[in-house]
Amino acid sequence: MPDLHRSLTIFKLKENYSKEDLQKSYKKLVKKYHPDSNPKNQDWSHKKMTEINLAYEICCKHLESKSEINQDNHQNSQKKEGYENKFQGFDTKSTINKRDKSRNLNISSELYSQITIVSMNFIKGVEKYFEYGLEKRKMRYEGVRRFRYRESLRDLNLAMEKILELEDVCRHEYDRFALNLFIRFTGNFINYTQLNERDIPDHPLINSHWDSMEDYLLLAIKSYLVPHLMQNYRKIGWNTSFNHCWNQLNYLKQRFPQLTEDRTFLVFQNLADSFLKLRNEEYDRQMHFFPQ
Repeated sequence: MPDLHRSLTIFKLKENYSKEDLQKSYKKLVKKYHPDSNPKNQDWSHKKMTEINLAYEICCKHLESKSEINQDNHQNSQKKEGYENKFQGFDTKSTINKRDKSRNLNISSELYSQITIVSMNFIKGVEKYFEYGLEKRKMRYEGVRRFRYRESLRDLNLAMEKILELEDVCRHEYDRFALNLFIRFTGNFINYTQLNERDIPDHPLINSHWDSMEDYLLLAIKSYLVPHLMQNYRKIGWNTSFNHCWNQLNYLKQRFPQLTEDRTFLVFQNLADSFLKLRNEEYDRQMHFFPQ
């Protein structure tokens, strides 16, 4: 997995780390490098937070891959002994496996109500981000947009602090699973908002596909989080625009394999991946992480 060693170094973790170890270290770094804790070094702080959030995503994926191996070993062992596999875990695509779905596991009402509250706070930052066109990175430092960009990042990061505190509300395994989906999507979106124009690869063979991928990804997220800001002629379903985005992502990886090691490309890939998993879980569970 790319940059795993560097990510572990950032969190000062060993390879046998647990999810609790990762989250404890993550919270500690967020308090230290959060822009609110470094008012005189905002640009530096945003870069550090982007690096920390990307490292968190890489470490989470590593934990998922280890969980997959352990689950497969467990299943194979029980098959050899002739027993039915009764392990209630999660598959590698971060969705509840078919057997668990039949058990009708649901998020606890306490956690769900708290997620609804903090998601509205998160939406405030997202709304400001798209309302002022801050996804156009070249325009973020022009006039009033400069201040709105800072306000948007502050709102998003404050909401993220509240989201991380929801771990104390988790009552069972599915609560932790659902909250992790929520944390990963919101964290990856914050990662995206902090990218600068110079972070985007500049190559004539890549540019058009990259721009198309980003446009469709933003359309999907925007139609999901702030549909009232969508212009009427661009109101297409999130799944349609996301499929276009996903196709472009796959094309870029196949045509330009070196991009799989590019940190900026990973930001886009992680955002798309976490968005898809969150939406799939909403569909499977007939619930909404964000107000509709």
